[in-house]
Order: sequence, then C-alpha cells, then structure tokens
Amino acid sequence: MGDDELFDITIIGGGTTGLFATYYATMRNMKVKLLESQSQFGGKVMQFFPEKLIYDVGGYPDISGEDLVKQMIAQANRHQPEMLSNRWVESIEQKSDHFILNTSDGEQHFTKVVLLATGSGTFHTKMPDNWDALPFPEFRKHVATNLMNREKYHQKNVVITANNKVGVGWALYLKDHAKSVTVVNPDSKFHQVKEEDVEQLRNSSIPIHMESHITNFDVKENQLQSVEINETITVETDALLTYHGLELQATPLDNWGVATYKGRILVKGDMATNIPGIFAAGDIVQYEGKTNLIASGYSEAITAVNKAHLFIDPRATEQLYSTVIYR
Repeated sequence: MGDDELFDITIIGGGTTGLFATYYATMRNMKVKLLESQSQFGGKVMQFFPEKLIYDVGGYPDISGEDLVKQMIAQANRHQPEMLSNRWVESIEQKSDHFILNTSDGEQHFTKVVLLATGSGTFHTKMPDNWDALPFPEFRKHVATNLMNREKYHQKNVVITANNKVGVGWALYLKDHAKSVTVVNPDSKFHQVKEEDVEQLRNSSIPIHMESHITNFDVKENQLQSVEINETITVETDALLTYHGLELQATPLDNWGVATYKGRILVKGDMATNIPGIFAAGDIVQYEGKTNLIASGYSEAITAVNKAHLFIDPRATEQLYSTVIYR
C-alpha cells in the first residue's frame, strides 16, 4: 500500500468528482491511485442523500444517490486503479520530480502529480452522548450512519437514534420499506426540520421516544437482536441507524501549502493550484461562474486530468475522445 511505487497521478478525495477523475485518468492510460479518508467512497452523495433522487446528471432522467455512487465506483474500477479508503493525508512533500503524500497512519504515497477532490473536508457523524458507555464496541464501530445499501432494511425491524431532520427523513423513507421503524431522540424536539415532516412522522404508526436513550444492545455473533430504551423498553431490532449531527475535519490545505481564499482554492481554466503539479476540482475550487453541482465536478475533473497529463508528459494529446480510445 504505502510503498515507494510511483504513480502518475494520485487523487485525494473519493466523492463523485474524485471517482470520475479516477476513471478518466485511467482512460488516458495514466497510472492512478485514489485516496479516500472515509471508509466508503461516494462523498456527500453517499453520506447525505443516497436515498434521494437526483435529476441533474446527464443521461439519467432520475437516479438515486446510492445508484449513482455504485455506478461511479464500477466505472472508476474499469481499468483497476489502486483505490484506498480510510486514508487521511496529513502532509504533502514536494520533491524535484514527484510528491510524497504522508497519511495519518504513517503510510507514504509517491506520485508525479496530485489532484485534489477533497471538498472542504470529511464529515464525521456524531454519536449519542452515552455511546461509548454502551456494550459491544466492535458492533458499535459498524453501526450505519447513512442510508447506503438501503435494500438491507427491507422488511427489517429498524431503530433510528437521531435528534434532527436526517433521522426524521430516514424514518419517513423507511416506514414504507421496513417491517417496523422506531425512533429514539434524546432531546425534547427534532432540530432543523420542517414542522410538516415532524407532523407526518407523528401521524404515522412509528413509535417515537423523546428525551430517551438507547441503554443496551443484545448482539449475538455480531448480529443485532434487540435494543433497550431507557432501561425499561426492549425493541426487537435487526438494524440500527444513528445520526446526531456532524463534525467537519477540514482539509489541511495550509499544511499542504495550497493557497486558498475564503476556504476555497482559486483556479483558472487549467484547474491548477499555486503549486506546480497539484491540480484541483469539485467543491473545493472557486472561479468566476462556478457552480457546486455533481455535473460541474465531472467537467472540472476532465480538465484537471488532461492538464495534469500534459504536466508530466508535454507530448501527450491534451484531449482524446472515448470513441477513439475504445475502438
């Protein structure tokens, strides 16, 4: 993994922009590595709206966030690049003809050029206040914090612990798919949610436990059997979801030496940063006319990869059509 193998391009950030950049760079016959800080690829789409329909991606009248991410991962893997998750890049060392990316777990990754597709950073989901005091720590590590792989909840008994609009949205979505849904909220109200959504939840058959906590689990062979609420109520449970807000771990652009303005990387038409050999695309960049759309990230990724290719090989063709490459 973290050996001295030199790659043509290393992409930091495995959201939709980073995934498409990974595919496009391999299509251009570059040796490619992708580093993602989360345990899953897909970025904000994976984390925030996998169950929602997206209507502004070319070629799809509509597509769910989850299906888009799955399609993009399959596309990115077409030419078998190296795709690594759980890699947080702490520093970037610039050498005469390459860069060394140092990760938080002590790995080093060597690359001729870098493409930043990090967004503003990685979001970590907050857990209930008493989470660390609950049993089965190995099980707790893998409790879902998003609705990816939503088919696994079909006709299952699901418990959601959440205090905000995300939990309400999950409950309203799952009530028509799961066998049962139970909501546990440690607060006296749901935060940042439309009142009509709360009313819809209250008017449903979903049990809602306000000012309540999960106080125990029953787990057998790492499979959840039931959840205890307030030490008095036991709910048969097949799956647990949790969401109590977010903490942003900001992309350490200052540590990397990348110049920013108001938290964004200012780029021009070539998607180049202030450091020769480091390019950027997606939500982290800013330029006149910028739009923060999934489709915009695709176009920026294409430009960044093509310019990066030229940077390491001035004889390279700046642009190639896929119909020419895949004859």
